[in-house]
Amino acid sequence: MGNFRLGVVLSGALILGGCATDPTNDPRSGGFFGGVRGLAAGDYDARQQILQGQRDDSLNQLRALREEGDALEAERQMKASEVAAQRRQLSALKARNRELAGRINQLQHSKAATEQRTAELRRRQQQLTQDIETFETQLDRGQLSAAQADSRRLSLERQYDAIKNL
Repeated sequence: MGNFRLGVVLSGALILGGCATDPTNDPRSGGFFGGVRGLAAGDYDARQQILQGQRDDSLNQLRALREEGDALEAERQMKASEVAAQRRQLSALKARNRELAGRINQLQHSKAATEQRTAELRRRQQQLTQDIETFETQLDRGQLSAAQADSRRLSLERQYDAIKNL
């Protein structure tokens, strides 16, 4: 009879405990009777479904994060390619600019040389003009003999040829 009473008490506890499911019921707590009640009431199955749902949500979030990471990596690589292309174009532009600066320096040097040559030609031409005017004045005044005039004229022509050949 003692066993029968124990069975009735246990059955009653199971019946009363199984009336409501508690998905928050932790299988690690509650002892033997809590465990039996959890099995009978479906608490463990409900908890397992909740945990599987949380796991599935976490996996979905992980997949989404990986896809987003892949997309970001692809975008980073595309940007890196664009930056590399811009750097190559910039490098080519810098090289052309250095070449242009070199040509400008050459022209400037050439211009300076031309200006010096022009100044020297101008100075010699003005000297020739003065010498011609002096010769003309001396001829008009009759200050030179025919031999002196001929020598002076030849000297002026050599002076002219020297200027012309510069």
